Amino acid sequence: MHRYIVFAWNPRLAERNSLAKTLVRRLEPAPPGWGCALATEGLQVYQAGRGARPRRAYSLGGDAGVVLGTVFARRAAADSEPREAVFDERETQKVRETGGRHLVEHYWGGYVALLRDDSGTRVRILRDPTGAIPCLLTGYRGIHVVCSHIEDCAALGTVGSSIDWDHVAAFLSFERLVTSDTGLAGVRQIHAGECVTVDTESVNSEFYWEPHRIHDARTMEDRRPAMRELRDVIRHCVVAWATGYGSVLHSLSGGLDSAVVLACLSSAADRMRLICQNHFMPATQGDERPFARKAAERAGVELIETRLRSAANSLGTMFDSRKLATPAMTYPVTEGDLTTETILRRHGIEAVFSGQGGDHFFQQASTRLIAADYARRRGLRPGIADVVVDTSRFTRRPVWSVMFAAFNYGLLRRHPDPYARRLNPPLLLNDAARDALDPDSVRHPWAVRASDLPAGKICQIVSIIDTQNFHHQGPSNHADVVHPLISQPIIELCLQIPSYVLTYGGRDRALVRDAFSDMLPSEIAARTTKGATTAYANGVLVANLAAIRTLLLDGVLVSERLLDERKTEASLRESRLIRDPDLYWPVLNAVRAESWLRAWLA
Repeated sequence: MHRYIVFAWNPRLAERNSLAKTLVRRLEPAPPGWGCALATEGLQVYQAGRGARPRRAYSLGGDAGVVLGTVFARRAAADSEPREAVFDERETQKVRETGGRHLVEHYWGGYVALLRDDSGTRVRILRDPTGAIPCLLTGYRGIHVVCSHIEDCAALGTVGSSIDWDHVAAFLSFERLVTSDTGLAGVRQIHAGECVTVDTESVNSEFYWEPHRIHDARTMEDRRPAMRELRDVIRHCVVAWATGYGSVLHSLSGGLDSAVVLACLSSAADRMRLICQNHFMPATQGDERPFARKAAERAGVELIETRLRSAANSLGTMFDSRKLATPAMTYPVTEGDLTTETILRRHGIEAVFSGQGGDHFFQQASTRLIAADYARRRGLRPGIADVVVDTSRFTRRPVWSVMFAAFNYGLLRRHPDPYARRLNPPLLLNDAARDALDPDSVRHPWAVRASDLPAGKICQIVSIIDTQNFHHQGPSNHADVVHPLISQPIIELCLQIPSYVLTYGGRDRALVRDAFSDMLPSEIAARTTKGATTAYANGVLVANLAAIRTLLLDGVLVSERLLDERKTEASLRESRLIRDPDLYWPVLNAVRAESWLRAWLA
């Protein structure tokens, strides 16, 4: 993950200049080895970190600023090859004149841009629309500090450990939290697609990219052109991300999305070494090796099969003591991650690819709102009968139920709450903490501002927001982690294709299946089931139950009355965990939050 830290201040104030120099002196000798990407009046940018690609810093010339990360130019034609950005004088001028909007509209990738105005007193911070690189903002005695890893600020002494308990409670209710708030008072997260302007006295923000604007710009209802464009855009993005890597390990689950990524990667295999890895559990639902083998064989690549065992995961090694900005960034390091790390070192792998994001963009979600979206856009035209029947087959709901949804959410344009079904049941929360929880605290501005869109698209936008959580997870400290499907051109195209075009014939992700049918094994193209890891995950909790009981019952969450001690104790029993699958996420999230708190309060 790209690691950086930025200091921005008003250079006209002598005491701020002196303090900035002090911070830089503290930073430079500290690990992990910082290099200066930009040093000018009022703005200092440093970056570090491991990975195959050199830590890219695209200079915008003079004192205009710098773009950290990986940036690709938009294609001029459908058949053009992917190319990384080059910011010459003309392009730099366009970026400056538009305050950075030119980046969002004419480039894509994973980046954070730092843009300085002519006076030197104002700096714009722009995060790309996929949120590929973390971007946190805090302040220290008049210095604005921007970073990817809040632990670097903690090491410098520019951030304290004052906990935002409301944020922790919100996380316990909704673990896929993506908000501007963090678990630390005085630290905010800059949203994907958001540009924040800081100067001496104020902090202002504006979204340069929002899903509802992309949706409104164009609608692709003709299936054939949509299919061709989807295939073309996916191949282009996957190949673009692979460019520059000499060796790639692809996480091949055996499902549709990872197989699509592999099919695209194989077309560029002559430029790199490509190996696949499949994690499996002996249980039938957790063993997808037959499908993964078919995909690897068709692509002509090596497949490494890794068995997962619940009992091999020790709670003491799954959670480290790193200081993160929010418990939503805390993920357990499992046996599978450690095995992957060994493979990366043994084979000298430079990047790990995945198929994450496909479920979220290509309409894997089984919902009656597919028919509702058709009714809203097309009314009671004859085609609605086919869509209702297809939706009924897909969702396994009665036709009358689908017709009711089409009438209620389509013709009447009512909107279900896209967050309602995603909130965890308050099984462990203290009653007072539950009652004090503000339901709006989990809602993302993108979803709120899309309230006039078809109901199915609002739900898809919430899923797009959710993909930002994948960027916090990674099996490696020694290789880049790339989710090529989570790319701005793919997201934008899927926003413009209605849900009833993305899926049809009673099949989820039908459009992408048909788009890549000639590049996939027939077994995978036709597959409608997914592997399940529930048994494995529950097994990890059961194997560590004694340690979890000690951690939680003697922990901060109980003492601060966020968790109810009686409810928690009753839930942490083997028979209860095995019998009640709804307990898995509440217990795991309590462990994540408790581990996060102890890292800060130790």
